[in-house]
Amino acid sequence: MGLSITLAIYPDRIVWLRTRRGFKVQVQDKGLLEIGAVDGTWQPVLEQLPDVLKQAGASGLPVRVLMSNHFMRYAIVPNPDAAISREERDSLCRHAFERVHGAVVSGWELRLSLAAIGGSALASAMDRELLQILRLHLQAINARLLSVQPYLMAAYNHSTGLEDDGILALVEPQRLCLLAWRAGSWVAVQQQHLGADWSALLQSQVARLRMQFELTADTSLQVCALESASTAGLLVGPHRTLVQPAWPAGLQASLGHDYFGAALVL
Repeated sequence: MGLSITLAIYPDRIVWLRTRRGFKVQVQDKGLLEIGAVDGTWQPVLEQLPDVLKQAGASGLPVRVLMSNHFMRYAIVPNPDAAISREERDSLCRHAFERVHGAVVSGWELRLSLAAIGGSALASAMDRELLQILRLHLQAINARLLSVQPYLMAAYNHSTGLEDDGILALVEPQRLCLLAWRAGSWVAVQQQHLGADWSALLQSQVARLRMQFELTADTSLQVCALESASTAGLLVGPHRTLVQPAWPAGLQASLGHDYFGAALVL
């Protein structure tokens, strides 16, 4: 029955929701701070976080954070169940990132999801310094960090899950993230830069995934994206659905896309 704050952190803005939780979630207040200079790094964004926390009245409250995919990296870790210790699981996870990104991985915070028995796991990574500074800002106002959710995982939690085969597409401004699974096990996760005409690129990338992993034409495509005419056109046809949050009282989809990501965490 208490108050809490939800933050959604992007390269160009920080969005916040102040909610009261009971039998239902009630949004009591909301706000958005746009970041003037955008260079794709997280440092300018977190410099503005104390002002956002003050505006949201976050002092002493629990805080949930959604992190934009611009600040996240993902990797598929084959059969982590084969590891005989936690240290070996961590090593498998680190190796999956090092194959692509190299030595920079030493400065990242890595997290490994649960996997189906004998299947692959999905791992996420973010800059360790980002997480440390986030914690310091919250500690300064006696706020408690409940969770940091990658945008991809928040979107996946609102999808139909790993039943059979499927593809989840998460669209942000200038960022496309694709997650594919087959027979209940993750097989691919991809991120790339996205232009204004994202629907054409999305469809070509989905076609490539289907070919690469022998996914049939009727494989489910779930799209988590901003409400727009292009989204509506993309979803015409069978086996396609739009992933949306369960909009709480006090926050409606008609308000636009600003609070979309934050609502996924509620």
